Amino acid sequence: MAESDEYRYTLPGSSTAVYSAGTVMVRLGGSYLEADDQKGKWRFDRVRYPFLDGLRYKISTANTWNFTAGFMPMDHFAVEVGYIGKSTHDLDFQGLQSPFAGRKIRAGDIERRSGTIMFNWFPVCTESWVQPYVGVGFNYTDFDDVKLGRVANEYLAVVSDGIGEAKVFLDDTWGWAAQVGLDVMFGPENDWFFNAAIQYQDVEVTADLHFAVPGVIIPKTFVHAARTRVEFDPWIYSIGFGYKFRL
Repeated sequence: MAESDEYRYTLPGSSTAVYSAGTVMVRLGGSYLEADDQKGKWRFDRVRYPFLDGLRYKISTANTWNFTAGFMPMDHFAVEVGYIGKSTHDLDFQGLQSPFAGRKIRAGDIERRSGTIMFNWFPVCTESWVQPYVGVGFNYTDFDDVKLGRVANEYLAVVSDGIGEAKVFLDDTWGWAAQVGLDVMFGPENDWFFNAAIQYQDVEVTADLHFAVPGVIIPKTFVHAARTRVEFDPWIYSIGFGYKFRL
């Protein structure tokens, strides 16, 4: 005898849909940032600025926080916006000329924050309470200008007659981003979950070193502006918690 259309048998403990069209997920956690190009050589004009020839930099790691919000317009796919909070990275100078040769000096702090737009793919079935994902998208990174510290200013004063306080101006920048992550529910029918993710951001920034020097012919102060490119390119390792709901 045919089964009635009005009768449906559901196995005890069967899973409900976890990540399907109409699902919204929000995440909050901590992040560890590591520049892919932690060490490098400043690419200043050697002819114009011979006293900067050989100057190298080192950028430290840093900790911060992150927030993301995603929406699934269809099964297996989500659009996500995210924010990586302000992180502060030590900036050190190496490769200095005499009388600082062989020394490393603390130049200042690089402070950055970034926003992302990501398009994520969730490959497993919508009923799974373990949801890995991969994503690609774009990032916008905002940098604060760097005020050089006392020792760095002393170095410029010795090798180039620099006077006053020098600064490194860093341009804000757009770039691409990619990530892999994992959401693990606290049970098949629980809306809270644990998240872990690794994100890579393409961040190539223009840096201008500005410092004043006294005039040679007329009594006037001039400002040198030495420009270079720095490939910051951070790896961002994040863990945190999230909550999902349906619209």
